Amino acid sequence: MKIAIVGTSIMGGGYKRILAYENFLQSKNYHVDVIHLPGESYSYRIWYYYQRALARLHDHEKQLMKKIADTLEKRIKEGKYDVVIGVETIFSYVLTRDLGCLKIFSCEDLEANELYFSKRVDDLERIRSFGEMEREILMNSDYVIFPWETIENYTRKYIWNGDNFITIRYGCHPQKKTVPYFFPVSIVSLGTLWAYWSNRELLSYLTRISPYVIHVYGSPRPPRKYNLNYKGFAPSLDVLYNYQFGLNAITKEIFKRNNFSSRILGYLSYGLPVLSPDWMKLSHEIKGVLPYNEDNFLDILREYSDREQWEKLSEEAIEQARELDWNITLKPLERIVEK
Repeated sequence: MKIAIVGTSIMGGGYKRILAYENFLQSKNYHVDVIHLPGESYSYRIWYYYQRALARLHDHEKQLMKKIADTLEKRIKEGKYDVVIGVETIFSYVLTRDLGCLKIFSCEDLEANELYFSKRVDDLERIRSFGEMEREILMNSDYVIFPWETIENYTRKYIWNGDNFITIRYGCHPQKKTVPYFFPVSIVSLGTLWAYWSNRELLSYLTRISPYVIHVYGSPRPPRKYNLNYKGFAPSLDVLYNYQFGLNAITKEIFKRNNFSSRILGYLSYGLPVLSPDWMKLSHEIKGVLPYNEDNFLDILREYSDREQWEKLSEEAIEQARELDWNITLKPLERIVEK
């Protein structure tokens, strides 16, 4: 059986999902080809970035998605694949085409909703057009995979209630060596800083009130006005060994309240207890996570900085990471492919 996985070559949640799919399916002895965009070809990379620049300048997401789909459709049909998995909206419009194979959309995010709440685009018609194309992908895929039940339920309620929807929980790679306790504790925020939902205002506030150091890793460098303890781009997740809490900060609009955050699982994989906003539903559904808000942040830190409390929470984090091992969470994908 031949399987093609289509998606980004840029680090992020979608890229990690692609690697997880590839490794899992290959371990089950499937032939797997990953079609990364923009890919390794110099000429194609030039074409791809040129088309993306045009889309941003002239609001041509529709044209960009159709051009990418045209290119991918030809390659998929030439490859005679049995299964195609599209990861992220911008790369998955090809799933609306007749490909003669099983079509799976891995919906890492609802990008039209993200565009709306980011307030980067005032043209509602442009957002609606993009959203309709996203909805086409949902409707024309044989299966739509969500990383958590919260985002599947949100999609059913506000976008489309598809009978092809399934949640296959986002996984992680539990580490053999886990984070040790140390006092005074240190806190780390690891992840993108460019997106509106990264909530640099909240990071700034928590940094100001926290009695313990909060180090921030990611890109790009945040403006100085936030006064963050910025440490640049983390060379690897192993920097987590230097900390006792992982911090998740996210905005409060309805979309992000129901969304998923892969950084939480990155923290848990090292046995690192997580501080995550209580307005995010996910914060209440995972072991090893402490839901916080601006008012109780200090009380939670005070209570769980105690060695006994911390070690108990770290054990929960380790247990949760083992339950969310990619080799476990992706078992439903194997059943879908076999069917």
